[in-house]
Amino acid sequence: MIREIGNNAENWQKEWDQITKGEITKEYFQVVAGRLNMRIKITHNFKSNETGHCNRSSYLHRIKIIDSPKCPCGTNYQIIYRLLFECELLNKERDSQILTALKTPIGIEVKI
Repeated sequence: MIREIGNNAENWQKEWDQITKGEITKEYFQVVAGRLNMRIKITHNFKSNETGHCNRSSYLHRIKIIDSPKCPCGTNYQIIYRLLFECELLNKERDSQILTALKTPIGIEVKI
């Protein structure tokens, strides 16, 4: 896909680096060219998580639906990073997803 876009990926990267919006999206996709090479099925759930407009405590608190932005585990704000990497309540699901990901060929060579 990068070949089709040519130098536009470089221009997109410059613009991406300069804009101040999209902090959550930038956590996932820091390099435009890398995102363009990914085959991601963009669903409503993916998009709402990517933009931060999803059913989690920090967002629901921000729009004044609930009283606290804290995670149900009782620590810190319930933000995407915490849900994906830190929340103790999700250890079982996280471990299962990691095992599935490790078993799934993605066609990307990783050098360690």
